[in-house]
Amino acid sequence: MISKKDIQFIKEQIEFHNEPVLSLYTDVNPAKPENARNGWKIRIKNSLKECNIPDYIKNKVLEVLELEKPLSKTTAIFAADDFIERYDLNIELPAVDTANGKIDLTWGRPNITPLVYAIDEYERTGILYLKKKGWQFYEFFLGELIELEETFKEIKKSAWDDLESGIEEITKDFFKERVPTHPDKFPKRVNSYTIRFYKHLAGLTEKVISSYDIKRLILLGPEEQTKFFSQYLSKPTRNMIAAFAGDLPVHEASPARILEKVNELIEKIERENELKLVNNISNSDYVSGVENTLEALQLGRVFDLIVPWSLNIKVFSCKDGYLSSSEEKVKSVCGKENIKVFDFKKIIIDLAINYGARIEFVRGEAEQKLLTDFGGLAGLLRW
Repeated sequence: MISKKDIQFIKEQIEFHNEPVLSLYTDVNPAKPENARNGWKIRIKNSLKECNIPDYIKNKVLEVLELEKPLSKTTAIFAADDFIERYDLNIELPAVDTANGKIDLTWGRPNITPLVYAIDEYERTGILYLKKKGWQFYEFFLGELIELEETFKEIKKSAWDDLESGIEEITKDFFKERVPTHPDKFPKRVNSYTIRFYKHLAGLTEKVISSYDIKRLILLGPEEQTKFFSQYLSKPTRNMIAAFAGDLPVHEASPARILEKVNELIEKIERENELKLVNNISNSDYVSGVENTLEALQLGRVFDLIVPWSLNIKVFSCKDGYLSSSEEKVKSVCGKENIKVFDFKKIIIDLAINYGARIEFVRGEAEQKLLTDFGGLAGLLRW
């Protein structure tokens, strides 16, 4: 996982490093056939051969590739005269074209924008696992799962045993007293020890949520218990609950099993949220289509820019920075001199930041709807 120290180095050292810097992104997902037998490494070597980059930089990259076989989805490498950094990420990055085995490589200005966007915009998710013999709290961020062992370290084993016994008694009563009008309610006869302990556990949970800047919460465990415990969380924390994920098929689930369940669930939640966003475009003041949206963005009118994940179009620019998807329009405004051509995906994040717009990338069904119904790009308007 990228540590806080890594994030600081990326933002303070790589981003402002003297040019030229090599920035390389590649898909290394071992589940893809094209990456079998080190296919990703061969593509990197071929891409480096084709670029006018000093041999000592190429050698640095090849050496760092040999250090460890990635088990992630994306590898990012940054290299210059005085440093080389490699980051293995268990996510795909927006505005990076690594589809179909492509290598996204630049030599010059550091291209850290996609990585910084992911660091800043991907939500940190807390996973509270109400398992027997002691609860566990995990942080899920950038596709990685890490247990935050300090969350409940002060709780002794005997206290967990007492809670388990109390829960068993409560659960028995729950199934006896369950009625159609209140199918999800535990009985009110809960002993005072359990109430005090749950309040204490809720306090410890909220403490770690605040410390790690957790933005959403998923509760794992028997549904009756997770919903009952959620009543002891503060209202702001309850509002962060994204899902009651149910129990796992084994009592002592491994982190890998938890990661598998969480990954699938979060993917589903994010795709649903993206589709909801696109479905609600028409309910707001909006602009759609590449040219219309680009024009409104440069006027400062767009506050939320909705972008397809696979963004494969060219835009044209005058020397004063004016952008258009039409080369003829740029020539008519600026003349035929000094016209530059950009891959839109290479500049979209910086463009949104420069004009004060939040950017939302969408995939799956939401992306298809954005392409077919809104011309491939849309913006929600301030005015």
